[in-house]
This record gives sequence, C-alpha cells and structure tokens, in this order.
Amino acid sequence: MSKYFLLSLPRASSYLQTITAGQARFTIQLAPPLQVGDRCLVAQQDPSPSVLPVVMSVVSVNSPAQMATLEVSERYNRPADLNALNGEVHQIGPRSRLLRERSAAEQELNHSPIELLRLTKADWEAITGSMGGSRLEEQALLKHIHSYISARGYYFDQETLYNYHICLKTRPFVILAGLSGTGKSKLTQLYAEALGVPRERYLRLAVRPNWNDDRYLLGYFNPISGSYITEPALDFLLDASKNEQDLYCCCLDEMNLAHVEYYFSQFLSALEEERPADRRIALVSRRLEEELKRQGQPLTVPAELSLPPNLLFTGTINVDETTQPISDKVIDRANTIEFFSIDLDKIPQPTVPPDPVPISALTWQSYKAQQPDTRYRELLRTINAMLNKVELGLGYRVVREIELYLANSAGLLEPEVALDLQIKQRILPRVRGTEVIEGVLDELLALTRTQQLPRSYQRLEEMKNRLKRDGYTSFWR
Repeated sequence: MSKYFLLSLPRASSYLQTITAGQARFTIQLAPPLQVGDRCLVAQQDPSPSVLPVVMSVVSVNSPAQMATLEVSERYNRPADLNALNGEVHQIGPRSRLLRERSAAEQELNHSPIELLRLTKADWEAITGSMGGSRLEEQALLKHIHSYISARGYYFDQETLYNYHICLKTRPFVILAGLSGTGKSKLTQLYAEALGVPRERYLRLAVRPNWNDDRYLLGYFNPISGSYITEPALDFLLDASKNEQDLYCCCLDEMNLAHVEYYFSQFLSALEEERPADRRIALVSRRLEEELKRQGQPLTVPAELSLPPNLLFTGTINVDETTQPISDKVIDRANTIEFFSIDLDKIPQPTVPPDPVPISALTWQSYKAQQPDTRYRELLRTINAMLNKVELGLGYRVVREIELYLANSAGLLEPEVALDLQIKQRILPRVRGTEVIEGVLDELLALTRTQQLPRSYQRLEEMKNRLKRDGYTSFWR
C-alpha cells in the first residue's frame, strides 16, 4: 500500500530547480523509507513553507545506494500554503514543526537539510485539497480563456489566442504589432485576468519617446544622495523574484515609440539565455556595492538580479509615422503577431464572465515542451540557403525557437499551421530590400505555394507587390 510523504527542500536545492525547470523526473539520495509506489509532495522551505502543485511518485529505489527516482504523476493548479493549513494539517503545521524532523542527508551547496516527513492520509488530502483542483488539460484551459475574453466583450479568433499562448511558452517575450485600437494590449490583460492574475501582478507600462536607456525601467544609483532610485518596472521585477510561484505579466505599451534596443537592451540580452537562472541583469557594479557596504550605506536593491521564469513580457507596437523601426536585434528575440483587421460582425455582447482559473507559475510552465521538434529542419535549411543569397540568413537562435514553437504547438495547432505561422512571424520580418531581393521573394513564393503555407504566401505576395510599386519592400505594412 502506498505511503504519503512530504519532501522538504531548500530553495537553492538542485532538485527543486529541476522541478521548477519543467523536468518531470529526478533521482535523489534519500531512499529509506521510500518504496516503489509511494507518493510525495514537495515543499519549498523558504521564504515561507509552501507545497508545489505536483505529486511525485517513487518509480524505483536502490536501497544499498540509498537512491530513489521520483517522477511527476499529478499536477494541480496552485501551491498550498502550509502556514495557512495549520489548523488542518496536524502532522506538520507551521514551519517550526515542519523543520522538527530532519533526515541525515544535506544539500551540498548550502548545507540546508533535505527533509522527508511521513504524512497521514488526512494531511495529504488537506494539502492537495487546497491546491485549486487538478490541472486542466491545455486545450480546456485555452477554451476557458477564450470564453472569458468573449464574455468581457472582446473577440480574438482561436488561432490568434493559441498562437499568443504558444509564443509565450516558447520565449517569455512576444511582440503584438498592428493598428491602434485593435486590442493588442487588451489581449495581454484579459489573458492574465483569465488565469487569475490580480491587478498588482499585471503591469502595463506606457513607453515614452524619450526613453534612451534602461534607467526608465531599472532606475539608477544617485551618487548625491547615495541611494538607488527605483522605477515601477524594477519594483515589479523584484516582486516577481520574491514570489516565483505566482505568474506576473508585463505589457510594454507602444514599445517602439522609443528605440527598443536602447531602453530594453539588458532584457534582450538576458532573454537570450535558455536557463532562467542565467538571465541576469546588472543594476550596479560589484565594486560600488562593496564600497557602499564599507561606508555603512548598503544598497536597498541587489547589485544584480535575474529575470524570473514566472515573468512574461509582451510588447505592443504600432506601425506609423510616430514610431521607431524594429531592429533585427529585437525581431530575432521574439515572435511578432499581427493585428491589422477586426471583424466587427463577431464582436460579442459583454456577459458575466466565468470565474478565473488561478494557476501557479509552475503549473503554467508545465505546459511547456522541453525538446524542439526538428521535423522541418530540412525545409528551414532550404529557406536559409535562399536568404543567404542576399545576406539575410537565419541564425541558430531563430531556428531553435522555431522548432521549440513547433514542439509547444503540439495538440493545439496542426503542424503545417504552426510552421506557416513561424515562417511568417520569425523569418519574413527579416526580409527587406530593393529589387536585389526580387529573386529571393520569387523563390520563397514558390516554396510557400508548394508547401501549402497560405499565411506566408499571402504576406510574400503583398511584399512583392510593394516592391514593384515602390522599389523597396519590407515585412511591415
């Protein structure tokens, strides 16, 4: 008969990082008294004891080596707060009791204990019962979001919503481009609302034309007062870092009113990294931090911080005479979804929306694919060879993220549709020039027609027509 346990891990534990990174299995040196078939909940010890919304099952045990392999067998919507369950969970209660029983094993890096506590069935049911129910299937979650948006009186077709969701899973920075008033910012807001993100965890920043460096997002150190002056974006980022189990959404509204690569440069560089722990941003130098400590004036912010995996960025851009062009540095790091038309006949009447489905950041991340889908690698090589003729070839980053998008779209979009969207959103925005590129446009038109990729073919036709009319063309309308 299966037994119930609580595995309590320090925040810096590699096992905890494995789970939060989306991996479903790990081996731990903590076998006795675990047996195959036992079930474990996983608690994060600090800053406050909370239980991750996953159930781990023991799939193998090596008793002589005291090793056990656990894998995720169930997922829930949100974590459980052990302090809040003090009256219902009698075995463990608050943190002081949680830490009472300690195993001999210790986490090597910071010597914090790894603890394994036996739970009664009643304790197990009390904890899992506070996790907001079992995780919805991804399609069911997206249907809920679509229903919520419609009930609020807005209409986005299913493909647009699914595309936006898949783009966020692929890379937590998405660009929504189009005419003013087409609902770009509203999509980001309603998507967050439907997932139970409260107002304090959704930040909409209006970009200003004078933003010429990152101080407008990250603040700056004032040498006269000896203090660090923060900005709303930095405060939001610090809050997200403290509450990594909660989703945070940031919308940079009309982000191309200023040069994006000027004020968002550190973010663009950080978002290149595959591992969230490597997405680091410097606020001040280490030398300045140490000097202030020696003077007895320690900083009120960290000298360096990382972009947490629970933070999702969306930028909206307008394409008109008031805005700045989008550089390749930005285009290469984000999917670009277009909003250029509204079907007025499909705008619904507002009704009472369904209740939001609050999900944790870990639950949202569990929908992400971990391995790229390489089935169209040969086709991408063919496209790259065409683009190389006019020095517009693809980089490793773009190819990898196209393939990650394809993997993340499984079960949501047909593979051909996903590929069509990726060619349009990740490759065609790079294509621009004079009559020199006419031959490449013809080759791309022939390829997209043969491969039955209508979205990309239609955009290439528009680009070809503008080239004939104006002598120059680009992806942007």
